[in-house]
Amino acid sequence: MSASGPRTVVVGAGIVGASIAYHLARRGAPVTLVDRARPAGQATGQSFGWIDVSHGKPEPYHRLRHIALREYRRLQQELGALPLDWCGSLVWRREPAETERLLREHAGWGYAVALVERDRIAALEPNLIEPPACAVHAASEAAIEPAAATRILVDAARRAGADIRLDTDVIALSARGRTIVGIRTEGGGIDAEVVVLAAGTGAATLCAPLDVALPMDSSPAWLLRFSAPDRLIRTVVSSPELEIRQGADGLLAAEDYAAGSSPDDAGAIAHRTLALIRRGLRGGDAVQISGASAVMRPIPADGLPVVGFASPVDGLYLAVMHAGVTLAPAVGRFAAMEILDGACVPALEPCRPVRFAA
Repeated sequence: MSASGPRTVVVGAGIVGASIAYHLARRGAPVTLVDRARPAGQATGQSFGWIDVSHGKPEPYHRLRHIALREYRRLQQELGALPLDWCGSLVWRREPAETERLLREHAGWGYAVALVERDRIAALEPNLIEPPACAVHAASEAAIEPAAATRILVDAARRAGADIRLDTDVIALSARGRTIVGIRTEGGGIDAEVVVLAAGTGAATLCAPLDVALPMDSSPAWLLRFSAPDRLIRTVVSSPELEIRQGADGLLAAEDYAAGSSPDDAGAIAHRTLALIRRGLRGGDAVQISGASAVMRPIPADGLPVVGFASPVDGLYLAVMHAGVTLAPAVGRFAAMEILDGACVPALEPCRPVRFAA
């Protein structure tokens, strides 16, 4: 171990791995970031980019997402330029009673949300043709361009001293008995005292030879892109029909992936969503489809993040989750504390890998 911490390899240059590498390097730790492709080349690059608390369940997970909002403001101050829009969000359900129940749930956890009625919704989103009777307004939430943010973090990690190795496929973890000693790549080995797996579904494959349980699912969704006039949508809107926000190059929309769907349905899904936009928004006639893809989001089997050292293997740290874009700055800083200081961050306790050990 060096004076500034253990030699650490982070596998996966999505936004979570990039954040961990940055936070380690910023503290002077010797860290190598490895990815088989380019930054944000997998799930991160296909993320909707909503930094939210609204969908954080159960309550401990909600708390962690709440912390992540503050961590994004801290990260923005450190880096100076992040593609963040603190635009807030509007969420509503089909029935006003369901929307009010959502408000009570989140307000009961201490989150700053407000119930807004039709006139206020119309002021926040003047292009909505038929605003709902009420919605939950979370003014502190944001949208981010995930791929651009990941590249900024990777560059910041490099400037802080991290060794960045892209287009490098990790074949296996290297262990001596039950102790991690590095990784093996197609180009050779890289020694390490700690290996952080932030590789989404690929983390489970790398864990398996060491008998570390990491049950993973893929949560499919559609990510749809549209050219559109600037600021046609001003907040992140989550309605019963779709989620939509203004992106850097137009509108982004996300929809659930219905049972029986296939990637071949992308065109039909995009046209259906376009029809919703044109019916629902003033100025929607100018909107055009620019892209549609099926996104396979990695998610641990119980839906909660997996973050922490994976006993009984010494030196293996897992950082795998679905809401990586939301949680990245918090997980990055907390993981660096646990790796470098031997801390146990209380906010991560519900996320420990040990829950799968049995």
